[in-house]
Formats: sequence, structure tokens, C-alpha cells
Amino acid sequence: MVVVDLVTIEIILFFICLLLSGFFSSSEVALISITRAKVHALLSQGRKGAEALDILKRSTDTVLITILIGNNIANIAAASLATAIAIGIYGDVGIGIATGVTVILMLIFGEIGPKMYASRHIEELALRVSRPILYFSKAIYPVLWISDHIKQQFAFRPGVAEQVVTEEEIKEWIDVGEEEGTIEEQEREMLYSVLRFGDTTVREVMTPRVDVIMIGDTSTLENALSIFNETGFSRIPVYHEQIDNVIGLLNVKDIFAAAFRQQMDVTIKELMYEPCFVPESKKIDELLKELQVKKQHMAVVLDEYGSFAGIVTVEDMLEELVGEIMDEFDEEEPEVQQIEEGVYLVDARAWVGHLNKNLNLDLPLTDSYETLGGLVIDRLGYIPRRGEVAKIEESNIELIVMQMRGRRIVKVKMITTGEDEPGGSG
Repeated sequence: MVVVDLVTIEIILFFICLLLSGFFSSSEVALISITRAKVHALLSQGRKGAEALDILKRSTDTVLITILIGNNIANIAAASLATAIAIGIYGDVGIGIATGVTVILMLIFGEIGPKMYASRHIEELALRVSRPILYFSKAIYPVLWISDHIKQQFAFRPGVAEQVVTEEEIKEWIDVGEEEGTIEEQEREMLYSVLRFGDTTVREVMTPRVDVIMIGDTSTLENALSIFNETGFSRIPVYHEQIDNVIGLLNVKDIFAAAFRQQMDVTIKELMYEPCFVPESKKIDELLKELQVKKQHMAVVLDEYGSFAGIVTVEDMLEELVGEIMDEFDEEEPEVQQIEEGVYLVDARAWVGHLNKNLNLDLPLTDSYETLGGLVIDRLGYIPRRGEVAKIEESNIELIVMQMRGRRIVKVKMITTGEDEPGGSG
């Protein structure tokens, strides 16, 4: 009678250990799978168990060690109890029976089943198990303390934390969101633009010096009024004697205010203000913050030799995030226009790298040029005239100069032939 009672108790304890094994296995999947971003969202919602979950997610190592200890205790106890039960009933033969039964039950109810359930109910399960796991970690604190000190002694790079989330992982999440319909295509493009924003330099977004409208510091107020009226610009750079010597910026509001007060004898120097000078290698996210602090909307860009390279505005930088911002003075003209299959009319200022990426081309890239116009001049070896052709034989592409403005190429007709014909349209 005593034996039967003992076996019954052992069977009950065995199934408790089996449940504990399943609990720790499911907890491992739920607590490791849930992201820090999701935990912050649950905290802001005030969900029960979110605080304990937040504490656990701050130390993934502690969570893993805690679950590993709990799982091992449960599994060893279950195996010992199963062996004792089998020997009590079947004698020495019971050892083999106990091993087989324990392995099958542990796999089904202690590993596979709980982990499959946890993978389908990550958020709900993580909230439920966070408090018990946190309390258990406090109960075995001495073991965790010893484990932490051993880890510090044998760690190859102690104190160096790996990135929790990489930029590539964020991009993958964005792509998955678009595939599942939670993120629209335009939203995906904007999110990608945000990720690229910090890597973009001023050189990539600035208006080059050849396209900048400027005014000399000795010009009259009437001349300034005429320039602002013709261009529709709100600010233009002011130079002294030569265009490389930019000394200020002129605001249309100051010009019209002087004209309204009939101060026609006022000089440009009196109305201009000190510009913000930046190198063309500066990141635009840093420049945007700098202009916000200085309460300016335009910066003068200098090259590595300190010469005037161009200008950049807040609008230029914001367009990297939201696309082209058109106003009533802008004439919308795409950078690339497809005339027919394999034939494109391209702005000579278009970057070769961007054309290769957007049109699936293989135009050559070197340090001597960045734009399509630069590629034409590089191949011909001189400043071309309208109608001249530069053949890019390795890419099976012909570049025909369609429009010139002085010595600058404005428009290029690009004809693709053969195997390198682009797969998309401009």
C-alpha cells in the first residue's frame, strides 16, 4: 500500500516536471522572440506584465541562463522520477522503458508542443511568463552572479555590446511589411529615404555653382529686384569681385522692404547677411540641424580647396525624404524621360551611379566624373558641341549631346542597344 502511494506521488511529480519543462521551453521562445520595440509599445499601453518583461529584455543573457537552469532542473527531475517509477513497477527492465517514455514525452510535451504554441502567441505568452521568470531569476540569483563573473573572466571582448537591431534588419522588416500589406509602397520609399538620409552628403544634393544665380556686392537695388523677379528665388548668394569669393546671402524680403521704404541708394552689402559655409563632404542630417540652430535656410558649399562649389537649401535636404517639392515657380521636368524603347533623354547632371541603379545599366564609373555630362567629356576628351556622340562600347550605349549652354552639357540622349538594354523605364 505504501509503494502504491509512493508511485502515485512520483507520477504526479513527474507530470508537474513535464509541465515545468514545457513552461520553460515556451518561455524561451516568447521572451527571446519579442522585440524591444514591442516591449516599449506594451509598456506605453500599460499592459500587465510589461514592466517585468522590460526588465528581462534588458539582459538577454540572464533570461537564457535562468530558463536553461529551470529547464535542466525540470528535465533531470522528470527523468529521475520516471526511472524510479519504472524500476518500482518493472524492476531493472524499467530503466529502458523509462528512458524511451521520457524522451518521447519530453519531446512532445516539453519541447516541440510548447515551442510551436509560443511561436504563434509570442506577445500574449511573453506577458504571462515574464513575472514568474523574473521571480525565479531572483530566487537563483547566487547562480546568476557566479555565471556573470565567469562570463566576464572568459569573455573575449568584455563590455562590448552587439547592435540590437541593424539597418539591414530594419529594411527587411519594411519589405516584409509591404509584402503583408501593412506598409504601402510610398511609405516604404519614405522609410528607405530616412535610412539613407544620414549617409547622404551635401555634394549629392547641392545646386552646383554653374547653376547658381548670384549677384555682385556692387550691384544696384534695381538689379537685385530684377533678378528676384525673373527667377522667383527667395535668396541668392552675393560675391565680391569674383564668384569664388562669396561674402553673403541676400534675402528677397530685405530687398522689397528697402524698395518699399524707397531706399533705392542702399547697397547690397548693407542688406546681405553672413552665410553658413559648409564642406561638400558634410552629412545633410548634420547640416539640417545646424541650419535649424542658426535659423537659416541656405548654406554656401565649399570644395576641398575652399572654392565655391554650390549652394544647398533646407528644401534640397527635405526633398531627399519626401521627393521633389514643387512651387509655382518650378517647371516640372523629370531627370530621365523615356522617348521610346531603349532611348532616353537625360539631364546631364544625372549621377551615373543613380542611372545604373534605376535603369539597370552598366555605365562605367571612375573618380574623374560623377555625372552623365562628365562621362561624355571624359570619353571625348574635350568640350563637345551639340550633336556629338560618345560611344560607351563596353556598355553598348551611345550618348548624344542634345543641348549645350555655353560650355556646359545640358541634355543627353542615351541609346541603349544589345544585351545591356535596361529592364525598367525612366
